[in-house]
Amino acid sequence: MRRLRGRHRLWRPLAAAVALAGIPAAAGAADTPTRYSLANGCYTLTRADGQAVAGAERVRMQATALGRYLLYRPDRTFLAANDDGSVSPAGAPSPAADWRVAEAGGGAFTLSPVSAGGRVLTAGTGGAGALADAATAGDAAHLRFAPADGCAVYPEAELDATGTPAKADVSYGRVGGLLEGHMHWMTYQYFGGRFHCGRPWHPYGIPYALPDCSSIEGPQGVAAPFQNFVNYGNPAQPHDTSGYPKLTEWKTTNLTYEGTYWRWIQRAWLGGLRLMVMSINENRILCELQANRETNCDEMTTVRRGFQALHQLQDYVDAQAGGPGKGFFQIVTDPYEARRVINEGRMAVVLEIEVSEPFGCTGWDHPTCDQAQVDRGIDEMHRLGVRSMLLLNKFDNPLAGVRFDSGPVGVVINGGNRESAGSYWSAQTCTGPFADNTIFTGEPQSSALLDSVLGTAGVPSGAAPAYPPAPHCNTRGLTALGRHVIERMMDLHMIVNPDHMSQAGVDQTLSLLEARRYSGVISPHGWMDPGNWPRLWKLGGMAFPGHSDATAYVKEWQQYRPQQTPYLLGWGYGADLGGLSQQPAPASGGGSITYPFKSYDGRVTFERQRTGSRTFDYPTEGVAQYGLYADWFADLRRIGGQPLADDMWNGAEAYLEMWERADGIPAPSCTSPNSQVMSRGLGRLRLGDGWQALLRRAGQPQERTRVWTWCVRGAGNERAADVAELDRSGTVELVGSTARGRTAGGVRVGAPARALSGTRAAGGGLRVRGTRRGTLVFAVQRGRVTAVAVASRSLARRPQALSAALRRLRGATASRAPRAFQPSAAQAATRGRPTGRTLAGTADPRVNAALMLLCSLQMQGASPGVLGTP
Repeated sequence: MRRLRGRHRLWRPLAAAVALAGIPAAAGAADTPTRYSLANGCYTLTRADGQAVAGAERVRMQATALGRYLLYRPDRTFLAANDDGSVSPAGAPSPAADWRVAEAGGGAFTLSPVSAGGRVLTAGTGGAGALADAATAGDAAHLRFAPADGCAVYPEAELDATGTPAKADVSYGRVGGLLEGHMHWMTYQYFGGRFHCGRPWHPYGIPYALPDCSSIEGPQGVAAPFQNFVNYGNPAQPHDTSGYPKLTEWKTTNLTYEGTYWRWIQRAWLGGLRLMVMSINENRILCELQANRETNCDEMTTVRRGFQALHQLQDYVDAQAGGPGKGFFQIVTDPYEARRVINEGRMAVVLEIEVSEPFGCTGWDHPTCDQAQVDRGIDEMHRLGVRSMLLLNKFDNPLAGVRFDSGPVGVVINGGNRESAGSYWSAQTCTGPFADNTIFTGEPQSSALLDSVLGTAGVPSGAAPAYPPAPHCNTRGLTALGRHVIERMMDLHMIVNPDHMSQAGVDQTLSLLEARRYSGVISPHGWMDPGNWPRLWKLGGMAFPGHSDATAYVKEWQQYRPQQTPYLLGWGYGADLGGLSQQPAPASGGGSITYPFKSYDGRVTFERQRTGSRTFDYPTEGVAQYGLYADWFADLRRIGGQPLADDMWNGAEAYLEMWERADGIPAPSCTSPNSQVMSRGLGRLRLGDGWQALLRRAGQPQERTRVWTWCVRGAGNERAADVAELDRSGTVELVGSTARGRTAGGVRVGAPARALSGTRAAGGGLRVRGTRRGTLVFAVQRGRVTAVAVASRSLARRPQALSAALRRLRGATASRAPRAFQPSAAQAATRGRPTGRTLAGTADPRVNAALMLLCSLQMQGASPGVLGTP
């Protein structure tokens, strides 16, 4: 309790100054509040007769979880339960001040402290509060929330954004939005849980989520040599460890302070982010080098904890927004759910894993797992909602060989490879055009360090492996067990991420996908030779760089973006934040965004982001925390112009279409014109089908709004279309065509109007003829039939709606133009030759040095304090 009070003093003076932009207004104005809508409201807690509960006048309802609240008083204390059953103000949050609220009917509620389950708050004569047993408390525990004014404002990061993201007209239509292909939101749990400072949220709010980091790093941060070397290049760098509200050391180069606080992610969502692939990462070998840890280093245990924590965060964000499903993001497990979430104006989150020892598999020569164990692991991850996966991260494992880390850090990673895989990297001089990253050799100090690593492992000095001349290729590719995993992933319609695989492994993986024409593949953060990317694009997968300053990123887009692909082309980025990856610096070459700026959809206006007493300035600081990605998006658009903006805005849709194809939805195709509109529909287009059934039956459409279109072969049909028109709920209510060759009731598109004998006028150039199951509809213009269709009976009974549906049908188009792959101009100039390198193949020099220092200190038997335990 003493520590909590100390933290509370840090933010108390600033609480009243913090705005809650973007958080729903107090729910007190609602006629009948619910246990969820109380969030952020200002109330006085009363008895049924209106008597205020003592100490609960003008309390801010600060949600800690769904249906749980701190009652934050005007003097910035908290109503709390005491051990003797009384209630009184407390100086800091605690389980005794965390109240479960339940609805008791008739607008009344019960409140129970988390610290005393089974007991509820009652109010006696005069309003004095006390705890009583829930079973016997009766009406005395039925309390009400009366709207009030004058409540204190609970501390929170500002969004500095005004406006609301656009929502689509229908849930099943095409989405627009940016794609984050690879980030780590739950980094606070890896490396033993004491390496990273801060977390994305805390039940008690931002002062506890972003604390002073001296508890991990020691006074002035000097007792954390690994973190200091990563962040400053100096193992004993004194620095300001202050968390909220100062956040002095939050910057693009600080890799160990929390950069993904939930409100910062929310700001990026407001800037246009609509789909995020969230990966849990862990590395047992590096974790075990940390003396200061509170959790074990088992990689799959960290994965399970991470996904559980993300669900808790989702509930927390929902709680702030007023109830389940109301937060700005939602975890999704299929592309159809993701499409609905994005069209609601929210962000869909796809779960992924990125570990070196998946399913507990270690050892290259002597694997510790078999097919049965791997299948159990895959099935477990799928049940947990995982839909994307890398087979490895830093080390060879029984599934695949790794792409080497180049530079001095490779010395340490190679030593870790021996510990995890049982042997060092196995490399040969490449004989083909592709290569893995070059293994660092020849520098005496690094060789001595590797000898020390070997000595610690019981290997005689001088036994460091010798490697042939570069370019280096890992001799280890995809194993039989790895091939089985890829096949299982395709069977389960998962997204395959081959990043970090050796070039041999990448080639073998892509060959497996090509054999099944499987679209579900992505390279999102620069750990694959871009020379492989055309194979992904031809399959219908996605590939793009990770992240860099805006100028460099636009240049990479210009270099690699193909001129044409067989499928919708969308672009994305992979922040890899939490993966020991520096974030984009200010744009190089001069110039930057100015404030205010607009979001990609033009609906939200941004100013500089403020958190506590810190104002972040992207033009001078770059992406110092994830909220500044909104500013980075705007900078990309400034430099890359509308073509890049369009590609970025297509990112989420391209991902969903890729995922649909992976789930078995047929790719777009053209049909023969020699079929007719019947009472039930046209070929694969059926009246009454829901939109998902339509997708599975007819395949992906070219247009995807209220009308879905497919191309038709034949002369004169270059832009004509078969069309399914859906009602707002997503049910097909009209099927028709503008293509020559299509007929309905014996009448062909293009026929003269006199052929429509036996029909009646329906207004607006329409004529109709009833059938048993539906109504045939004919559009006439200038004396010719321009479209034929069949409408559901319910639509046919509404002339205005029918006329509107036919207008949409007649305006719909589809293209028969073939879409073959065409490389970028830069790639075409080199005849598609591979680059021989990755975009992210060499770690930052400070990370190199930090890992070497950590290993050296560990091997020398350094004291725990030196390794980071204060």
